[in-house]
Amino acid sequence: MKPSSKQFLIDNYRASLATHGAGARVGQQSAEGQQFRFAKLAEVGDLTGAAVLDVGCNLGDLFPFLAQRFRGVRYTGIDIVPELIERARAVHPGAAFECRDLLAEPYGESFDYVFISGTFNNSIPDSDEFLREMTAAAFAACRRALAFNFISTHVNFRDAEIAYHDPVDVLAHCTARLSPKVVLQHHYERCDVAVFVYR
Repeated sequence: MKPSSKQFLIDNYRASLATHGAGARVGQQSAEGQQFRFAKLAEVGDLTGAAVLDVGCNLGDLFPFLAQRFRGVRYTGIDIVPELIERARAVHPGAAFECRDLLAEPYGESFDYVFISGTFNNSIPDSDEFLREMTAAAFAACRRALAFNFISTHVNFRDAEIAYHDPVDVLAHCTARLSPKVVLQHHYERCDVAVFVYR
């Protein structure tokens, strides 16, 4: 990701936090949209007792969602916006949070599952490259599977502030660079695409 794109994302979410303070709107989603995306990604596997990394965790809202459904989830959330991490730590003391850029500071194969929700929806000049780079780094950090989502190019409207990704290109990237074990669910809700990549 270009430094200018990274700074744009930091500034964008700082402004969103200042405007909304808490809730799904900080992540530029409705509460309903956030919940159905979480529910779909949680279908990746049985997360009971699993170590989970949430990339682009925002305020860590995925943690209580998973904790209510799977016993013993060990959750770590990372984000590039320090203010989001500070707030997430205060709200969710039972989880681990770190201000970390996964592309600059990769993990080893440290987690059972890695989740990326909503992170690829921001319209930045290198959005397709960002998706490819981040999913590769995220898959390298997981022992079992990566679960992520994005918005399809197969829509009947466009928002200039939203990034759209071609599901054919994303599938080709996953099978070529990550694993042949891929599940892609297209338009499961609205214009969303969910992808599960397994070891």
